[in-house]
Amino acid sequence: MNSAIIHRILIPVDFSPAGESAIKYGSYLANKYRADIFLLHILENPHAYPPAWFTDKNASKGTIDEKVKEKMDEYAEDITKKYGVYVQTIITTGKPAFKIIATVTEHDADLIVMGTHGVQGFEAFFIGSTAHKVVNLSPCPVVTIREGFESSELKSIVLPIDESRYSRQKVSNVLPLAAKCKSTVHVLGIVQTDDKSDIAKLNIKINTVQEAIEKAGLTFVRKVVKGSNIAMEAMKYAEEVNADLLSIMTDHESDMTGIFMGAFARQIVNHSKVPVLSIKPITGPYESAS
Repeated sequence: MNSAIIHRILIPVDFSPAGESAIKYGSYLANKYRADIFLLHILENPHAYPPAWFTDKNASKGTIDEKVKEKMDEYAEDITKKYGVYVQTIITTGKPAFKIIATVTEHDADLIVMGTHGVQGFEAFFIGSTAHKVVNLSPCPVVTIREGFESSELKSIVLPIDESRYSRQKVSNVLPLAAKCKSTVHVLGIVQTDDKSDIAKLNIKINTVQEAIEKAGLTFVRKVVKGSNIAMEAMKYAEEVNADLLSIMTDHESDMTGIFMGAFARQIVNHSKVPVLSIKPITGPYESAS
């Protein structure tokens, strides 16, 4: 994917509040990039749909299919009217995470924007694992939005920079997005120790990021914090500054190490109240900061 260009955005639709937030968020981005939208719904068990949709308790498959198509068409019409972008609806069956990835490949999507519910207990594990599968398997960046997030604009983006090898790769995705949306970029350096050498190395990384931001002519804020739980520090800061997006790297290779990998990435995707942009690292001997 060319990180500076978004032509096609895939938005999985499940008719939940989180899904509604994802539609608004994705439509806003599509308007900024003049991108096409693909609305995807994967048919579920009849009990998964709002009872108010049906006039009787025993809705047939035909009734469900018709109602889903009606609702998807309503979404598409509303998006086109409000945001002025092309929308295509897709209704299919299959396992959600894998069907989402297959649709990305089929339609060459540049970005996925999807809701995640962020509740407690077994449901949180199941829903979170679906989002986590999409984040880890997707060939393109993924924005996950938790239920309860209302804003549909990107006024501020948190860009965490840590000691991991691939941390700065987020920059090439975040800066073009910030430029399109005229966002303030919050560069958050996160350290786990008081070691002066580690802090100095981190500041060198941050300096290169700051140079790229200044070159792009963007407004930015720079801050360094210390914390043992890097995921919690990133989420806490994002809430403090009322961010509209928190960018992270996610794990795709078993031999990769670093702060925003594995459990940390999953923790953020499942629990961040701020939308999360998850980006797959490009592995290799060198890391690019822009």
